[in-house]
Amino acid sequence: AFVFGRSNKCKMASSLQALRQVMQHISKTKAFDRVTEKAQAISVSPGKCSFEMKIGEEHLNLNGTLHGGLTATMVDQTTTYALLSMEGGKPGVSVDLTVSYLKAAKPGDTVTITAEVIKRGRTLAYTTAQIKNEKGDVIAHGLHTKHVGN
Repeated sequence: AFVFGRSNKCKMASSLQALRQVMQHISKTKAFDRVTEKAQAISVSPGKCSFEMKIGEEHLNLNGTLHGGLTATMVDQTTTYALLSMEGGKPGVSVDLTVSYLKAAKPGDTVTITAEVIKRGRTLAYTTAQIKNEKGDVIAHGLHTKHVGN
């Protein structure tokens, strides 16, 4: 989990650095999660994270646009990072994941993914993520429910 300092400035720097370390570690594993290795964390605060990723050929479906499975994976991972950024944050396990695909992203596009915890209770956490292109158009919107406790 992330370590937060006493001042807001320390919190931001410490948590962004910690998030980048977690992402770097995951990218070096053989686990499926490494498929988002080109995503870069750009901001983090308790319960909210933002990322950027340039769409490459390896991210495409047969139609030449961003693959829906990768889009869903980005929603899954980024909302999990948002949960981890909270005090006492746990990654939890997915209960429900819904993604609405609104517009295609093409190779060379840079997308911004913003994930946020809507509510974290004793056992369930409700999160959301939006993926936008450089123009600010929403590419996809996701809702992710996670079991985070007993």
